Amino acid sequence: MLDGITALSRRVLPLVGTVYLCYLVTQPPPARWVGLVCLAVLAPFAVGWAAGRFFDVGPWAT
Repeated sequence: MLDGITALSRRVLPLVGTVYLCYLVTQPPPARWVGLVCLAVLAPFAVGWAAGRFFDVGPWAT
């Protein structure tokens, strides 16, 4: 039971985090800058994860 919850949270957490950062970008300036900086820092990791997950290249290749 707990393994199913852990697996689900591993799949959903990156999506929820990205949606939250996109939400921050739509807010007034202090939160907007935080959201933009976080997205700028995390974007290369997201691209690397997607490349590994879908194209089997890089450190996240399965």
